[in-house]
Amino acid sequence: MSLNRMSLNRRALLRNSAILGAATVVSPSLLAQSEGTPPSRYPDAAWQVLDDRFKDYYLFNAPLERHWSGGLWLEGPAWNAVGRYAVFSDIPRARQMRWDERSGEVSVLREGVGHSNGNAFDHHGRLVACEHSPARVVRYEWDGSVTVLASHYQGESLNAPNDLVVLPNDAILFTDPGYGAHVDYEGEKRELALKPAVYYVDDSLDEPLLLTDQPGKPNGAALSADGRQLYISDTAPSHFPDRPATVSRWQLAEDGKSLGEREVVVSSQQEESYDGIALDQDGNLWAAVSGGEGHDGVSIFAPDGDRIGRILLPEVCGNLCFVGEHRNRLLMTASRSIYTLHTNTRGV
Repeated sequence: MSLNRMSLNRRALLRNSAILGAATVVSPSLLAQSEGTPPSRYPDAAWQVLDDRFKDYYLFNAPLERHWSGGLWLEGPAWNAVGRYAVFSDIPRARQMRWDERSGEVSVLREGVGHSNGNAFDHHGRLVACEHSPARVVRYEWDGSVTVLASHYQGESLNAPNDLVVLPNDAILFTDPGYGAHVDYEGEKRELALKPAVYYVDDSLDEPLLLTDQPGKPNGAALSADGRQLYISDTAPSHFPDRPATVSRWQLAEDGKSLGEREVVVSSQQEESYDGIALDQDGNLWAAVSGGEGHDGVSIFAPDGDRIGRILLPEVCGNLCFVGEHRNRLLMTASRSIYTLHTNTRGV
């Protein structure tokens, strides 16, 4: 081989080596990104197993996801399976918000909705909502009009409807504790005209039927899988410090218009309150909790009332519902943020 040819081959080799070396150099900015905050380890620290029974329901490799944190006080999530989205309320702003499961985007669905709180979809896909001010339960019809289902009882204005469940015949059971009447921030401050209570209403009634006024502050509402038991949380400690936070259940009459005897399922003086509630397919109770660090989030109770687990959040949790194709993803409205966590169960 000639000297000139050997020199050309050597130069080509050096040039190609330089190109290859440049291609494999990692820029300082990319290196900094890869060596940034380390990912959290599994299982996520949000999971807290208190009883072996909870091991069947938590997922080792499911992370707590925070999707949005632009609210003031978020409440009332409801899942729309057809549209694959959830509606929830930003009460102080009098807005209904929309979280899209596919895109993860959060947008304003409606404004000026009377400091809307609890939401639910009936069996025809219509949204039913509890409003604080004016105090009423409303239904949004397919044509965009609004039907007022309840606003008064025995001539007096309702306090501030809070949460609700939908019966198979599309009748509504709702709680009326009056929180939207205590401060202007979540409604209109005024004296309560009625004792806090739980009501039944359907399209045939001019005013709702009173089901019970036993709880001091009836708040969250949920139905068992067979629709025959009504669960109500009582946030009484917010106004009656000597009373415990409870979740009770009643046998529901076949027509939904009356209740059997009250059975207290959960009672605690340690946690400030159990707010929104949901049930899974095995009868476990998932309750939104406000109680300070180490308590804020969700407490999970077995059907016998034993606490078997917790989901710890960095914010007070106001309400929750199961979402997703298999209803196995828990959506939590917590103070200013919304979170989700996949579980190993399905919501009712």
